[in-house]
Amino acid sequence: MGYYPIVMDLTEKKCLIVGGGRVALRKAVSLIEAGAAVTVISPDIDDDLDSLDGVTNIRREYASGDASGYALIFAATDDTRLNSEVSNEAARNGIPVNVVDDPELCTFIVPALVRRGDLMISVTTSGKSPMLSKMIRQELEEAYGPEYEAFVDLLGEVRYEVKSRYTSAVDREAAFTRLINSGIFEMLRSGRKKEARETAHRCI
Repeated sequence: MGYYPIVMDLTEKKCLIVGGGRVALRKAVSLIEAGAAVTVISPDIDDDLDSLDGVTNIRREYASGDASGYALIFAATDDTRLNSEVSNEAARNGIPVNVVDDPELCTFIVPALVRRGDLMISVTTSGKSPMLSKMIRQELEEAYGPEYEAFVDLLGEVRYEVKSRYTSAVDREAAFTRLINSGIFEMLRSGRKKEARETAHRCI
C-alpha cells in the first residue's frame, strides 16, 4: 500500500478513541499534545486515562453512529470484530481511522516520532516493522537532543525578519546559512540563549 506523509493541524479538532486501556491512554496523550479535543468510548477506562485532563470519557459500549463528526478516529480495543466495525463506519463517513496493530483496517498509520518542540522527526516502515521504526526512533532521540527545541524556536523567531529584509530567495538562503553556521547551536546546547539570540540577529 502506498502512503502519503502528512502533518495535520488538530488544534481543537474532535478526535475519537474507541477503547479505554493503556494503548488508548498513549493515543489520548499524543492527541492532547497536538491540541485535539479527545473523546473516549469504552465500558472500562484505565484510571490514568480517566484522570487525564482534556478527555471526555463515555463509559459504555461503542454503538453504531458513534463514528461520525470527528476529524480522526482510533480503534484501540482487543476485540477484532469491534475494531473492524469502527473502521468500516469511519470509512463510510470519510473519516481517517487507525486500528492499532492492524494496518489492513487503517486508512492512516502513526509513525514513530521524535518531538523536540516544533521539530518533529517521524519514521515509518508503512506498517511492516514497528520494531524497526522504534529502533531508528531511539537512535534519532540520541542524535537530536532537547536543545533542538530552542534552536527551532530561534529560527522561527528570525524567519519573518529575514523574509522582510531580503526579497530574493538566494539572499534569504544565504542569511539562514550564515545563521545555522554561526555556532548558535553550540551556544544553545551550553545554555547561552541570550548570546545565541544576539548572534542570530547579527547574522541577518
